[in-house]
Amino acid sequence: DDCIFHECVHLDEFESARTLHFLPPDGEFAVLSYRVTTDFRVPFKLYPTIEESSPYRLEVTIVLRAEIPDGNYGSNVVLRLPVPRAAVSATAEFAGGSADMPGAHAEFNAAEKKVVWTIRKLVGGSEIVLKAKINVDSPVTAMMKKEVGPISMSFEIPMYNVSNLQVRYLRISETHKSYNPYRWVRYITQSSSYVCRF
Repeated sequence: DDCIFHECVHLDEFESARTLHFLPPDGEFAVLSYRVTTDFRVPFKLYPTIEESSPYRLEVTIVLRAEIPDGNYGSNVVLRLPVPRAAVSATAEFAGGSADMPGAHAEFNAAEKKVVWTIRKLVGGSEIVLKAKINVDSPVTAMMKKEVGPISMSFEIPMYNVSNLQVRYLRISETHKSYNPYRWVRYITQSSSYVCRF
């Protein structure tokens, strides 16, 4: 849905043969951007739980599962968990500690009232557990629990395509002596609005 082609693309044969002709501009550019709205296998699944561990503390546990093939990985994965306005402090950690997750970092942003986990690389087929202990300045109420979340997530998955749209072949029909082109196709899956409500 919502296919957007680069302005250099000629779409004369696109409807009949799904063929694109273009004279590329200098440098790197995106030939096609699109959005998928039909059912598809999500690349990451989140399983959050919340519990009241004491009258002044909430504990949120998030199981994050990478549903992509084990030959792929998510990079620059960031999860953000909004916490209640009454939160005075919070600890964020990876179950097992961040020492088990090189390139991973967890913190509480007091100004924005958010717990943030950052993971540099998450391999497909793996699962990690994120924990947040949130201390509040008054007894926990049902309304306070409703202020937790939703969890938002951003990520990139190099050389992976959720929609399975593929380039079957790439042909360079005319070359110039001034440069030597390389035939190279790169796929990348990027999140724009990835949200988990609980």
